[in-house]
Amino acid sequence: MATNVTDPPPKSTYSQGHSEEVLASHSARTVSNSAAFLLPHLQPHFSLLDIGCGPGTITSGFCQYLSQGHVTGVDPGESVVEHAISSHPSDKFPNLTFSTGDVLGGLKYEDESFDVVFFHQTILHLPDPVQGMKEARRVLKPGGLLAMRETDNLNWYPNFPGLGKYNECLNKMLRSAGAPGLFAARGLHAWARQAGFEREKMLIGAGTTVYSSPEERRWWGTVHVGRLRGEAVGGKMKSLNLLSEDELKAMVGDFERWIEDEDGWYTALQCELVAKK
Repeated sequence: MATNVTDPPPKSTYSQGHSEEVLASHSARTVSNSAAFLLPHLQPHFSLLDIGCGPGTITSGFCQYLSQGHVTGVDPGESVVEHAISSHPSDKFPNLTFSTGDVLGGLKYEDESFDVVFFHQTILHLPDPVQGMKEARRVLKPGGLLAMRETDNLNWYPNFPGLGKYNECLNKMLRSAGAPGLFAARGLHAWARQAGFEREKMLIGAGTTVYSSPEERRWWGTVHVGRLRGEAVGGKMKSLNLLSEDELKAMVGDFERWIEDEDGWYTALQCELVAKK
C-alpha cells in the first residue's frame, strides 16, 4: 500500500555564520538605526517578537518603548542566542527574553500571541520567505503588525573591481543555500500579500544605510576584510568555488584601498514594510 511522503519544511539558513567578524557589524545595529520606521506604531503595552534576533542589540532596544509589555527574540543559532542572553542580564532587561527558534520549522508560540512581529535582515536568508511570513502571521494577534527591514542592494564608490566581485560572490553564496539573496527585498510587499496580508493594510517604504566618513569607512571596510579572511565568508566563498585565493587577496586589497580613499562612500537600499493583520 502506497503512503504519502512529504518533504520536511526548509530550515532557516544564515550562510554568513556568527563569527566574531560578523557579530561586529550585527552588534552595531540598534533600534534607532535599524527600526526607526516601526517606532511610531508601537504602544507601551505591546508584546513584540523579533525573529532572527542575532546578538539582540535591536531586540533589547525595543524594551524602553514597550515598558509595560514584553520583548522576545528568537534565532536558530544556539551560540548567538547564548551571546544575547549573557549580554542582556534580566536585572537590567526584566521584560526581555531570548530563545532558539526556527520560523520555517514552526515557532513554539500559540496562535495570536504577539502584537508585533519584527524581521531585520532575516527574510533575505530564508529559503521560503512566504512561509516565514505565514508563520509570523499565525502568531500575530488580530490587528497586529508585521514589520520588516531588508537590504535590497549594496553600492560602493569608488567601485573598485574587488568590491563589485564581492557583491557578486555574496549574492551567489546567499542563493547557494536556497535563499533569495540580494535584489529581492523590493518584493517584500508581494511576499506579504501571498502570506495573507492585504495590500490595503500595508505601509511600504524604504531607508538607506550610508557610510562615508573616515571613521565609518575604516570600521565598515575592516569588518569586511575580517569576514573575507575568516572561514565563514571568505572560506565559504572559496569552498563554493566562487573565487580563487588570488581573487580573494585582490578583493581584500580593494577593500583596503576603499578604506583609505577620501571619496569612499557606501550605501545600501533598505526596503521597509509594516503590514496589519
